[in-house]
Amino acid sequence: MGKAEQIRACTVRREVKLEAVKADDIIARTSGGYATYATTPDTRSFLLGSPRDDSLSGGSCRIHDFRMTLDVGDPDRLVSARLSQYLFDDWIQVRVDGALVLADPGGWTGAGLPPGKCERKKTWYGYPNLDLKPFLTKGTHEIWVRVAVGGEGEVSARIDATLDLSCNPTEKLVDLCAGYAADANCQLHDETVDGVQTFRNGVGTGLTPLPQTRLFESGACSLSLVRPWFDRDRRYRCTIDTGVLPQPDLSRGAYIIDHSTETLLADRVKTSDGDYSTSSRAFTLPDRGSVPACEPICKTRAPKPNTGVAPDGVVGSRQNTPSGWDTFYHACKIDGAGAGSCPVGDGEELVSDCGCLDDFPEAIVMMQTVRLGGADMICTSESR
Repeated sequence: MGKAEQIRACTVRREVKLEAVKADDIIARTSGGYATYATTPDTRSFLLGSPRDDSLSGGSCRIHDFRMTLDVGDPDRLVSARLSQYLFDDWIQVRVDGALVLADPGGWTGAGLPPGKCERKKTWYGYPNLDLKPFLTKGTHEIWVRVAVGGEGEVSARIDATLDLSCNPTEKLVDLCAGYAADANCQLHDETVDGVQTFRNGVGTGLTPLPQTRLFESGACSLSLVRPWFDRDRRYRCTIDTGVLPQPDLSRGAYIIDHSTETLLADRVKTSDGDYSTSSRAFTLPDRGSVPACEPICKTRAPKPNTGVAPDGVVGSRQNTPSGWDTFYHACKIDGAGAGSCPVGDGEELVSDCGCLDDFPEAIVMMQTVRLGGADMICTSESR
């Protein structure tokens, strides 16, 4: 009919990408402080101040400020951030973005000098384990340690952060078949899903792949994913040219089939004025004649000694009756009176006279017996 088609192949892929997360992507010291170190891969410790003994001079009383800037890139992966320990001589304040979070002694809360005598004559230590995570939102934050020194002194504070460095997977479906699936001129012809053919020649095979488990690795990251499928390979049959010939009018044939019977033939034809003319006439099938119900045969048998030899000896010597039968089938004829004549051979005896014989059940029993006997055989000497 002048119709042209193309086979177009496309794929639907499940793409999984793993992005390794670095500690500095979560939290990093960008300025200030004097040290950053890691005791484990997923921890970071940030130190600020002047820890060397008597490294600060205060005279009668003087305030020294030490600041450190932390850049928080991903607060969701910042598991914890705590002010774990500090040392000072003589008064200390810890502030985050200007807000006071700790003072030791607790009476010093203002921006000026301490409310008491500055010199306290020794180095003091604290282990507050103070939670700073609520203050460390996304962005940059200033950690500020202030120490009031009388005479000579020192100060140091340590912030310990625990990080979530697990893989960051991104998953998406890349469907290159969407255009063909939406096109009315295209029909799905073949499809293979993870190596299992689910469509063949436009017909579903009824097969469905089992869920797949795949391991994805990228640098230090690895991730095992279970999904119903990962790859679909499709082929669409698309009509690209309908040609110039008109489609055939099948309405007349449909009318004949729908309105005719075994004895009546109906018809409908289109007239010159565009109308339809219907007619019907008697109809009979020609006589098909008669044929015999079957080809008549008869069954005979003749005795046969079991002289076959196996590795264990002569077969007949292992049997109670060392003889069997050969079975023969002969074509025969039945006369008009219904009597038949079987051509029995030499040494044969008649088993079934001439007629329509059906030994199919017997053949099935014999084959099943051989099959089950073979299934019960073993190839070792072990008793079972």
